[in-house]
Amino acid sequence: MKRGILGIPKDPKNQTLFSFDQRFGDDWPSSDSDDSDYKPGSPSDADDITLTCKAKCREGKKADNGSADSAAHCADVSSCHDAVHGDLWGKCIPHLVLLKIFYYVVASSGAVPFLCRVRRVCRLWHQCADDSTLWQSVDLSYGWIKANDETMQFLCQTRFSKKLTCINLSNWKSLTVNGLKLLVDTCPQLKSVNLSYCKVNSPGVLYMINKCSQLAEIDLTAYGSAAVVSPKTVVHIVNTCSGNLRSLNLSRNPPKGYNAVLKALATCCPNLECLDLSRYPDSSIPLSFNIEQLQHGCPKLCILRLVNANIVPSHVSVHDRSASESPGFPELKELSLRTTTSTSVVSVAGYNGILHRLVKKSEKLKLLDLHGCSQVTSVDLLRVPATDLAELYVSGCSVVKDEEMEILLAKWQHSLVTLDVSWNVHTETVLNMAMTRLASSSVTSKLEVLDLRGSQISLSTVQTLLKGCPLLHNLNLSSCRCLPRGMKREYFNESLDNLRKNIDSA
Repeated sequence: MKRGILGIPKDPKNQTLFSFDQRFGDDWPSSDSDDSDYKPGSPSDADDITLTCKAKCREGKKADNGSADSAAHCADVSSCHDAVHGDLWGKCIPHLVLLKIFYYVVASSGAVPFLCRVRRVCRLWHQCADDSTLWQSVDLSYGWIKANDETMQFLCQTRFSKKLTCINLSNWKSLTVNGLKLLVDTCPQLKSVNLSYCKVNSPGVLYMINKCSQLAEIDLTAYGSAAVVSPKTVVHIVNTCSGNLRSLNLSRNPPKGYNAVLKALATCCPNLECLDLSRYPDSSIPLSFNIEQLQHGCPKLCILRLVNANIVPSHVSVHDRSASESPGFPELKELSLRTTTSTSVVSVAGYNGILHRLVKKSEKLKLLDLHGCSQVTSVDLLRVPATDLAELYVSGCSVVKDEEMEILLAKWQHSLVTLDVSWNVHTETVLNMAMTRLASSSVTSKLEVLDLRGSQISLSTVQTLLKGCPLLHNLNLSSCRCLPRGMKREYFNESLDNLRKNIDSA
């Protein structure tokens, strides 16, 4: 019986791709079996080299037992063994090539914990993993290391350098002023800092703001120190960063006095792209600001999140030219007015025109979240100038009650990827007609996620949706009272494919 490259007998009836244990099958035939000089059962070249080196070593020991030549022979054996069986990848690959490979991995999955692991492979990988160019963006929010000053000191001494520009310290609740100052002194070129759920007091945060002159992205979500997220401190942060500031996240903080923060943003932050002023559902503190003033001061705003924000907009009269001449937010791509309370901005959006004032020039809008905005109607949405909306969330709204919903979905049928119309229990006929219109063209449909929980969707309409939306991979039919029993659940990928096959027999 022929033997493979590992010297294991071949059994044509029991072959596996690879195995170190003969009991689990045999290896696939080796390409060496086709060579003219291949002899089945003969040892490989590597084994010949190893045996030769061992023979030389034994000869050296016999010639001079305990001499220096014996040690030299043993070194030759080790080098020969490493050359054949050793890690050529870790010793011979060019440093720049390995560094480039590491760079691509870091760009896709982050520096940590990848670099910490590969630096333990060999010396070459250790040197490449410690290269400062790879430690430019670090996410330490995973929780797999101790989030304290001692860890920060170790990282600053062994890993971080002046090339570090982005760091995520979310949930580092044990970090103190000393640890943050050490980071800032080691990495003064920081551009992005995430301190969400941290507790460092205001002197440490202000030291960072004053020291890092290029700081552009700041995340203070649910901050543990009230002094840091107070209007006075935030206004100082905004004025210090001014033109560099591109992203500011103040979500889940008490918004009392934040009208001064919005005024400061409109005054000195023309490059602001992302603003998050979302708050907790149980907070009833109103958030008052001048929409048109913010539009004039921040024309590059792309993301605006006001979840559970009880907005009190500035009054605009009919003859007010500042409102009519407002540039709007022409670069706005994401607007979230989601609410889980009864007293929120969008409960009066239909009356005061807040939605229209925010998106009147936003033709690039891709995501619109109006979850829980009970007074928003299809008429309000038809005034949205965006022509290629990709994500629309109107759960718990009055949209499904309107006859214009069919026209609304026809407007965005070619671009919608995600649609949430859950928990709209009114007007079964309007909903079914609108969903039929949504599935009118399988060629142009891009719909992938559809949430119909708690609605009165009919079985025939579900059949139409499955045929007219070929890219659909997530369909939620939970609590749909008009559907047969056993069908009211959420479907993903394979389960949705099975539903497509068996829907006719439901």
